[in-house]
Amino acid sequence: MKALIDLFWQRYLELKGAVERNEAQKVLFLDRELDSLLENITSKKTKNSTEVLEQFRFAIDLLNEEAEDTGCVQRNSELLRRLVDRYIGAGLPYDGVAPDGEPASWSPYVILDEDRLDDLNERVFVVSPGYRINYTNAVNAQCYEVKTDEMVGKHIAEFIGIRHFQQALREKLDACFKGEAAKYTYAEDIDGRTVVRSYEMSPCYSPSYKLVGAIIVVKELADRRTRAVA
Repeated sequence: MKALIDLFWQRYLELKGAVERNEAQKVLFLDRELDSLLENITSKKTKNSTEVLEQFRFAIDLLNEEAEDTGCVQRNSELLRRLVDRYIGAGLPYDGVAPDGEPASWSPYVILDEDRLDDLNERVFVVSPGYRINYTNAVNAQCYEVKTDEMVGKHIAEFIGIRHFQQALREKLDACFKGEAAKYTYAEDIDGRTVVRSYEMSPCYSPSYKLVGAIIVVKELADRRTRAVA
C-alpha cells in the first residue's frame, strides 16, 4: 500500500510539472496512470489496520491537496465516503489485525454517532485530546453507579485509575489522537476474583471526518491463565 501511495505522489508531482510545461502527451499519459493508481489504492479492501490507516490518510491528503478544485473535491469526498462505508462502524465487527498483532474484533476507525453508541451492550467512552470524557453510554455509567452526565467533562483517570492512566493508557490515547488504533489489557484481583479488562481504542471522527478524540470500548475477558491451569 505504501509503495502504491508513494508512486502516486511521485507521478502527481510529475503531472503538475508537465502541466506547467504544457506537455500535452505527457499530461495525458500521467493522468491515465494516476487514475489507475488511485483506483488500486482506494478499491483494495484490506484487513490490515496499518493499510486501512494509510488509505484514509491518503484520501484526506488528496482532499486537502486539491481543495481549490471543485470537481476534484467532489471526487475525493466520494473516495473518502467509500472508505468510511467500507471500514467504519460503531459496534460492528472488524475482521482485521489489532496493533498488537492479535485478531481485532473492533473497528479501528469510528464515526461519532451517539444514538448508535447508546444502543451498544458494551461499555463505551469517548475521550477528547485533553483526556476529558466527551461521552459515555449508560452501560458504562452503570458500572460506576453514576449517571452519564456525571461522567462527562471529567478526566478519564478518575474512572480507570491514575496508575493505569500514567503507566499505559495515556501513551495509547496519544497514539489514538494521531489517528492510530491501540489496545490496553490488564488483570487485577477483585474480591478474590481475577478480572481481565481490555480497553480497545480507536480514533473517533465527527460526521465531517474531523478527528475529535478517541473512542474506548471496555470489555471483560476470560482469564487465560486460569483456563490454562484448568
